[in-house]
Amino acid sequence: MTQDLFDNASGIPPPSDDSYAEQRFTNESTDAISQDPFNSFRSKMAILNKAVTARLEEGGFSQDDVSDIRQMLQELTEGQTSLQEEMIQAQNSLREEQDRLKGRLEGQYEVVETNYRASMDDIVKSIDQSDSKINKTKSSVQRTENFLNRYFASDTKPIPFIDGRDPPSWLPKLIAISDIDNLNPNQLKTYLEGYGGTYDEKESQTSLKRNLADYVGFITPHDNRYEFSESNEPFPKYMT
Repeated sequence: MTQDLFDNASGIPPPSDDSYAEQRFTNESTDAISQDPFNSFRSKMAILNKAVTARLEEGGFSQDDVSDIRQMLQELTEGQTSLQEEMIQAQNSLREEQDRLKGRLEGQYEVVETNYRASMDDIVKSIDQSDSKINKTKSSVQRTENFLNRYFASDTKPIPFIDGRDPPSWLPKLIAISDIDNLNPNQLKTYLEGYGGTYDEKESQTSLKRNLADYVGFITPHDNRYEFSESNEPFPKYMT
């Protein structure tokens, strides 16, 4: 047997002339090939091993047999290389798909979060509006009660502001129509804005005071005949 007959890319030395040399060569050649984790490569390796074993049993290899073995080994090597490239490409594709999916999920999460915040804002606004309506209703009820109390010469009660709170303690209590007339501009402004009104500096004091009287239920015929002063200083005309 010649040196060229057993040349191989794995660097395995050619067999010597002892009786087991060809068998050792076959075993080492088989071990030198990377174990293929896929069935197609396992099948090809089994076929190669079977062919080599059969040739050994028949008495050796011809030049054509060695060429066939080398071609099959080359095909296995190329197939394995191709499969590795496909696996790398598949991994890259999977990673890109994961990135796209992650981007879509993040985008959907942002949409859900935005919608949730918008919904919560709507709920909070709705609650605020409901609270405002309730507070206005309470103020309206107390205003009507004050009107009736004044009509029957009974004591009036403080009317809560539209935010539900009572007027600050530093404000004079409004028990009589003259109490409104005695308010200074700052006090008058606080009362008007507390009841949802506006304080326009261009508007006369008498008009602003009349607006406040309407807010607190001082609207009996007696109240309507009361003449408010333009003065910012307390100046009651008569007590009621």
